[in-house]
Amino acid sequence: MIKLSIKERREQFLFFIGIFLFTTALLSFGLFYDYNDGRMVSKKDLADKLEQNADFEKTVKEQRPTVDTSYKSIMTFDPGVQAVFLENDIKNSLASIKSNYDRKAYDQRYKTFLQVSQLYSALFYNRRELKGNRNDMDRLNKSLEDCKLSTRQLRQTIGSVSNK
Repeated sequence: MIKLSIKERREQFLFFIGIFLFTTALLSFGLFYDYNDGRMVSKKDLADKLEQNADFEKTVKEQRPTVDTSYKSIMTFDPGVQAVFLENDIKNSLASIKSNYDRKAYDQRYKTFLQVSQLYSALFYNRRELKGNRNDMDRLNKSLEDCKLSTRQLRQTIGSVSNK
């Protein structure tokens, strides 16, 4: 191991401190320096952005009743009832919600209307299938009970015939 004098150790320490400070300053500059003037927004751009926000909020406010009504219609829909107009009303309201996205698909905020439409559409078809499956299950359970009853009657008939 090399023995250094106090002066050499001090010089080496100052050299490493200098390298550390230089590296820290260089990294800080690279990480935190703003390379563009993107923070400068013109008055017209700001007004356009605020107008777009107001249009979006207005559209949301207008569509809120449609979304709520669609949800309520989907939750109360009974596929056992032969009312095609109810199903068409639900489909039309979902298409109305989706049309908001279609008008301004370039704006990512309007994608929420597409997602709501897809979610409610999936909910509608799932509920319709579930209710249809329940009706099928009820019918099958009734058929099973009829079969069990018939089996019991046949066993009783066979048992009474064999006893004679």
